[in-house]
Amino acid sequence: MNSDLAEKSQSNKLLDTLVRVLVPLVRLMIAKGVTFQMASEVLKRAYVRSANEHFVEGDEASGTKLSLLTGLNRKEIRRLTSDEPDRERPPMASYATAVVAMWRTNRRWRDREGHPKVLPRRTTNNTLSFDDLVRSVTTDHRPAAVFDELSRLGFVQSDADNVRLVVSDSLVPTDFGDKLTRLSENIEDHMAAAVANIVEPSPKFLEQSVFSDELSESSAATLQKLMREEWQRSFNTVLKKAIALETEDAKQSRVRNTRMRVGMYFYSENSKEE
Repeated sequence: MNSDLAEKSQSNKLLDTLVRVLVPLVRLMIAKGVTFQMASEVLKRAYVRSANEHFVEGDEASGTKLSLLTGLNRKEIRRLTSDEPDRERPPMASYATAVVAMWRTNRRWRDREGHPKVLPRRTTNNTLSFDDLVRSVTTDHRPAAVFDELSRLGFVQSDADNVRLVVSDSLVPTDFGDKLTRLSENIEDHMAAAVANIVEPSPKFLEQSVFSDELSESSAATLQKLMREEWQRSFNTVLKKAIALETEDAKQSRVRNTRMRVGMYFYSENSKEE
């Protein structure tokens, strides 16, 4: 009996936690006209995808097994699995980001002060160009296509001859689709780290924060400025190290099947209690 009560208590606490986690997402859904009925269909897909990825292996992914795990009937399971959309993301944005990373961190593409060089659009007189930069990262896409993507994202400025990297502390996208991509990638991996630390025997990932609730608005703004500066330092440090490790892994012919994401966030709001 005690074990049943403990399990029920855990379930209730988990459901209360889910309300807090979902409220910001529901705010976005309401703001963009996504109703509960539409969201419930998405939740069904999320249940099936999670069960497939984390709780079954190979041939075990039967309709009965998935039904038991998710609580959905087998007819729904068949419909959801047959209609599962393609999860492949277009690669261009990733290549564009890799070009920015190379431009910001590799000495070949920085000036004496350490800033990203202003590059001629095309190679002339053996001078390093933007096209050379792109080709140092990928030959899968034409430099012109990568340039168009970087321009669309607002990462570069150009005139008739030269290309300049727009350096900021965050490079926040302006297009709604790009904003959603950033949200989904960052929140997905942040949540994955936090959940793994709960469901696995011991915490596996870094997932910490600092909290204070007795600040003025100006003090919160000061802290946000500080964290943007700290992020810039961390971004440059981690990016340089990641590029160096990727190069070393390739030289050593190591199996390169692991991805990672490092992030930082800051949030503040006025207290509801005066």
